[in-house]
Amino acid sequence: MIECFEKKNIKRTIASAALLLVATFFVAFGVAEISFPESFLTFTDQDWLLDIWPKAFRYNIQVGVGACVICGLLIIPAYKIQKDFAIRALEVLCRIGIGGMFIFASIFKIQDPHQFATLVAQYQFFSALHLDFVNNFFALVYPQFELWFGLAMIFTPFVKESAFAIFWMFVSFIIALAWALWNDLGITCGCFELEGAQDKAEAWTSLIRDLILIWPTLWLALRKNRSLIGIWKK
Repeated sequence: MIECFEKKNIKRTIASAALLLVATFFVAFGVAEISFPESFLTFTDQDWLLDIWPKAFRYNIQVGVGACVICGLLIIPAYKIQKDFAIRALEVLCRIGIGGMFIFASIFKIQDPHQFATLVAQYQFFSALHLDFVNNFFALVYPQFELWFGLAMIFTPFVKESAFAIFWMFVSFIIALAWALWNDLGITCGCFELEGAQDKAEAWTSLIRDLILIWPTLWLALRKNRSLIGIWKK
């Protein structure tokens, strides 16, 4: 009887893991379509598709959001099949994914703080508050926050503190992007590249991405402090 229960439990865990693995692919694909439409994870920029549907590349936002929705739908049965495993696996995936994204985002800014300061100034947010001197300080400090809190998210047990800090960084990104769109500034967010572009659509894609990712970050801020290994301990 116990052996039968264990076999059934293993099968449920495998099924849940398979669904979460597919969900991970879809969320990675979705974020790539929204933020990196010319990366190897996307398909809306493929020549064969553009030959058939010349306007396909314009719909990368919708494709990306759709992929994230599919990810959410896959998580539901994975959770119902094996609740305990699904929660633990989701915490690991979210911590690695969000932490890794912030580490990656910090590299370009740390390497070129002058260019990042120029991009920050393009938002004209501090200028509107007559605080232009803050631009340089912000450009020096903020990427360091992204790097160290991203590392803390993955490699330390302090998930609550690091997720809480990253949550407020997401809030600041959303406010900045909404400000740029409201004032029709037409600039990129500067999250993963420092070359500004006069294309308001890029600000919209960044805003949509941040609005999606802020929710799993908030969920992590409500989790218990423990290492990635500690997550799997009873």
